[in-house]
Amino acid sequence: MKILNKYLIREMLGPTLLGLSFYTFILITRETMMLAELIIREGAGPGTIGTLLLFTIPHVVVLTVPMAVLFGILIAVGRLSSDSEIIAMRSSGLSLPFVYRPVLYFSIGIFLINVILINVLVPYSNTRLQEIQTELATRAVKSQIQPRVFYDEFDDLVLYVDDIDSSTGRWKGIFIADSTQPGRSNVIVASSGNLTIEEGTSRTWIDLVNARNHIGRPGNAETYDLVTHGTQRLSPRIETVEAETSRSYKSMSLGELWRALARVDNPLDRRNVRVEIHKKLSIPFACIAFGLVALPLGLTNRRGGRSSGFSLSIAIILFYYILLTWGSDLAEEGRIPAGLGIWLPNIALIILGAMLLNRANRDTGQRGGSGRIARLVERLRKGKSKESSERTQAVEQSYQPLLQRLDVTFPNLLDRYVLTLLVRITLLVLFSTLILFVVINYTEISDDIRENAIAMTDVISFYQFYSLQILDILLPLAILLGTLITFGILSRNSELVAIKSSGVSLYRLSVPVLLVAALISVVSYFLLDFVLPYSNRRYHDLENLIKGRESAAAVDLNQRQWVWGEGPWLFNFLTFDERANTLSEVQVFEFDQENFSVTRRISAREARFDGVGWVFVDGWMRSFGEDGGVSFTPIRSPIRLHYPERPLYFSTEIRTPQEMTFGELRRHIRDLQRSGYAADALQVELYRKTAWPFLPLVMALIALPFAFRMGKRGALYGIGIAIFLGFAYWLVFVLFTKFGEVGNLPAILAAWSANVLFAIAAITMFLRVET
Repeated sequence: MKILNKYLIREMLGPTLLGLSFYTFILITRETMMLAELIIREGAGPGTIGTLLLFTIPHVVVLTVPMAVLFGILIAVGRLSSDSEIIAMRSSGLSLPFVYRPVLYFSIGIFLINVILINVLVPYSNTRLQEIQTELATRAVKSQIQPRVFYDEFDDLVLYVDDIDSSTGRWKGIFIADSTQPGRSNVIVASSGNLTIEEGTSRTWIDLVNARNHIGRPGNAETYDLVTHGTQRLSPRIETVEAETSRSYKSMSLGELWRALARVDNPLDRRNVRVEIHKKLSIPFACIAFGLVALPLGLTNRRGGRSSGFSLSIAIILFYYILLTWGSDLAEEGRIPAGLGIWLPNIALIILGAMLLNRANRDTGQRGGSGRIARLVERLRKGKSKESSERTQAVEQSYQPLLQRLDVTFPNLLDRYVLTLLVRITLLVLFSTLILFVVINYTEISDDIRENAIAMTDVISFYQFYSLQILDILLPLAILLGTLITFGILSRNSELVAIKSSGVSLYRLSVPVLLVAALISVVSYFLLDFVLPYSNRRYHDLENLIKGRESAAAVDLNQRQWVWGEGPWLFNFLTFDERANTLSEVQVFEFDQENFSVTRRISAREARFDGVGWVFVDGWMRSFGEDGGVSFTPIRSPIRLHYPERPLYFSTEIRTPQEMTFGELRRHIRDLQRSGYAADALQVELYRKTAWPFLPLVMALIALPFAFRMGKRGALYGIGIAIFLGFAYWLVFVLFTKFGEVGNLPAILAAWSANVLFAIAAITMFLRVET
């Protein structure tokens, strides 16, 4: 008995660990971009990177552990059932409760581990993660300041740097709008400078050289001071956003939540605390609930195989998290008790599991006598024998012509067989993983949807555009997994050996895989350049709506209150009226490009475009000579000044590279370069648009040699290899692109390096495969 118990637990442990790795890899992929940023831009040591990653993983693992348990039990029990090992156990006199016990023990063990994780490790790791991120955020300010981009993350201070020396990191041409003192506006212009961080305190300093302070008082045009400093130092405060109270509860342990419940008096806070208390136990308990459902599903999933087990696990996870989110929303709104709302999905799964177990007991003869078992065994034998015979006959029919002649037709029967299996598995991986992303994202934004009363039609539209974004990321992963799992199945069933022995080369067998990958690459290209630039704009608008922020257009307009003109002048305005073509509370700063000093400053209540030029009303002009002289001219009657910018210049939205097509981004980069500005990061994005669509083909190429070397280790081994290859490619891709963005690599090399390196490695390995 002990041997069988250990055998069953060992069968579940492998797939569970694999599922944990897969789900965690999927959800933590986005963290690698941030880590690469720290490695390249900040020179963060391996210790810091390792610590950051270590403290990032726990809050993800807490969610993926129940998923992994479900996946592991479905796969393990399904495999035992499909190989008739459950029937063998029953034939030897063992009852089904014997199978239930190790599954239940396994689920309870993982439940206890997850309780410790969510109540001990997660609160500690979240606290440490917040401390590290706070420190790194301070140090990352320097890397976030980009040339010719207004930086407004400081409190009451806007910073603009005209250029940054790539070798020293020193700033050239600095413009600072300082509004820290009420009733006084201070504009500082310096020829050069730098940002330093005081060791030990993480205090940030801006050191300026040849700084000229233009100090005025709004509403008093006569008062104006021009103060010059050879060196000047500022200490800006970094803007911090306090976490919401409800968010902080998620970082507390169970004991801390109980103590918080005794302190808070606000009904809303009390409900939120109760919800979090129940979540600390209900989410780990999902391991047991998933186990109760997975066991009978695995018993009845004889013919579906492991791919069916994977799809079942995704469907159950979707069901669980929809119920959890819905129940949590109702509980936080006070419509139902917190306990009922949070435990509702577990209760539903337990009821479902009990019903399925009862059905499984009847189907295996628990209540129907040995005659039904005998008939079932005989039916299974006949079914498997017939299925094996049909498969052998089909394969033989496709091999026979190949033995007689060189079959160059496409697609022949063997091609269609491989294509069917590949497409089915690839689509299963693609849509299952897409659902997983949607479920996790919905759990993150469900509070915002409820608090901002977002209509369901807007939520559905949001996920339509969100799915397109995720689809672009998942296409390469889907073909990678699909290829490895397909050939893993063929290899485990000895079909690859039969194919090679019939005279068919593995090179020829790879043709349908490469054609599917090429087709996916074409789809990826059209998605990237014809669909996503427009869908991303709509996605960001809906995201801002859900988050309760201004629309993208309003945010962009607000960001463009500081606008660099087509020449050496800078506009600042409060609002822009598109109907009247009028800028309100407008200022214009004209510069001498050689030493980056202000030569003229214009301030007016409004500036209206009359078709010829900009008419400034009610303001003043000041001109600044090289000798330090200042001339003042009040604007008592409207005066027209001729600037080439037209009203459309101030109303056009600023779009990110992801919201531009290849042609639009190329024109944008060309315009910047004509103005004398570098655009390294944008050039990397431009070439990434050409490299990314080839990734599915590269993934298929790199998967094939691994797939042909798997032997009889099967599909699960293929999933493990896919996780390793996917993570390795993503890490190389991110590192090279970041090197390109900081100017250490040519843009085209940075964007294409990962593809070229992996393609060369794939071809080299492929040529060494025994075909």
